[in-house]
Parts: sequence; C-alpha cells; structure tokens
Amino acid sequence: MNATLQQQALHFGDAVAAYLAPWKDTLKDFDWPLTPAARTTAAAMGFGLGDGSGGTAATNALRAAVAARARACHGLPADTRAARMAALCSFVIRDWGALRSNRDATIAGYAARYTGAGIADLSAIASLDDLQAQAGCTFPVQGISSWSKWLSFVWSDWALVYDARIAFALNTIHFLHGVHAPAVPVPQGRDRLLSTLDTQSLAALGYLQRRGKTCPAAGAHVAVLADWIEDGSVADASAYAYYLAVMRRVRDVLGYEGPFALTETEMLLFHVSNKQVVHALLAALSDTLAARAA
Repeated sequence: MNATLQQQALHFGDAVAAYLAPWKDTLKDFDWPLTPAARTTAAAMGFGLGDGSGGTAATNALRAAVAARARACHGLPADTRAARMAALCSFVIRDWGALRSNRDATIAGYAARYTGAGIADLSAIASLDDLQAQAGCTFPVQGISSWSKWLSFVWSDWALVYDARIAFALNTIHFLHGVHAPAVPVPQGRDRLLSTLDTQSLAALGYLQRRGKTCPAAGAHVAVLADWIEDGSVADASAYAYYLAVMRRVRDVLGYEGPFALTETEMLLFHVSNKQVVHALLAALSDTLAARAA
C-alpha cells in the first residue's frame, strides 16, 4: 500500500474512532452465539464454548482455541494436514460464520491458499505482508466475507473479518463524517436492510466531490459513469490491506490493548453497525430530504 493510501487510511481511522468512541463501553453487549448445529460441530471437534453466550470473552476464547488447533494441524504430514486444516476452516466459515453456501472445494482452497505448506510457521506470520510474502497469495474482494474469517481466527492479532456489515458501517461513517479518503468495496451480504442501502456509492460520491471530480457530462456511456464512481473507492486488490490499516488506527485511538485488541475494535464496529450506524444514516438522509422539501 502506497504512502498516500496509508495516510488516507489514518484519516479514515480517525473518523471511525471518533464515531465509535461514545459506544466503546457497549462492546460488553457483543453477541454472536453459534446455532445449535454449529454448537454440535464445535463439541465434536473438542472446542469448549464457555457459557455459550457468544459474547466477547467467549468469542475470543474460541478464536484462541482454533488458532492453537491450526498450528497443531500445520505440523502434520501433508495429506493429514490438508484434510484437518480444511475441516477447521469449514468450522470457522460455515459454522461460526454461518456462511453455509461455500462448497467443500472452496473451503479447502482457502485453507490451502492462506495456511498451506508454503508457510514454514504460522506463528511467524505477523502481518498481511508476511502472509503474502510466504504464501504468495492475493486478497481479492470476491469471497472476502469467507476467507477473512479464516485469517481472523488463525491470526487474531493482525487479521480481521471483512464482510458486508463491516463495509456498510465504514462507508456510512465515511459519508456522515465527510472523510477525504477512498470508500471501501461492499461484498454481497445477507442483511435485507443493509443490502438495500448503497453506502459505497454515497461515500464514493462524497469523496469524488471533495476531490473536485465532477460528474461526466450528460450522455456519457454508463461504463464511463461506473468508472467515475469506482474511482471514489479503494481498488479491490488493496481493499483488505486498506481496511486493516484503518482499523489499526481505530484501535490505537480508542486505546484497546491486549492480544485481542484489534479484533475487539472490529467487534465493536460490527456490534453498532445495524444498531446506531444504520439509524444515523437513515436519520441523516431523512433530514436532507426534508430540508430539500421545505
């Protein structure tokens, strides 16, 4: 990620931290319980779920247990390693993450791509750059809601989940705060309300306006318009690195500490996304429309 994008990520992070600061204490109310079927799978794999609340402490404990199991699997002979790593990856994505539509081959591909034999020691991977250097992998937006969950469990100290709800929250804050930085791409999501609100376009248009990028002339081909709006968002290839840089800044400003500091920053954003954030967006849009009608 170049220096300009890095600076923009810091600016974006400052805005996100300012928005989240009043809600910091609500992290205690975070809740992501497993379904009964997922709990059965967890028990069969030997994972304890504590009080089963799906709260912050229980989720962090599960992350630590999965990370330890991944490191143990990584040291096994090749065939055994591949099968057990894929099963572990499946638990994270399909059971914990509730993304059941992923095929077996897709899951196995994520496990091999990001935690395969090309990495000498999972514990030695301390950043996205380390992972890219050792595994030779890329981080596409396609499938990011799935593969980022796997990374976030294996490396909770530096990797985070990136999904539609997170991207919605980031772009909403971007739009509300007038952030002079690229918007983030929004992967396909399952939340009916959030999926109907195109916050990426709102954030991108605001950024383009602040850059003095005027709309193409009337009659411009739709592809020209699409390219213009796309220019207001970070490139797909850089989206995950950009997102991590934004969230590291948020963690530092909010003062989260400890082994799960970055993860808890993301959990807070996720927690407020379809509560305070979506209501703030709808209120702002309603106020704008009311002012125009007056």
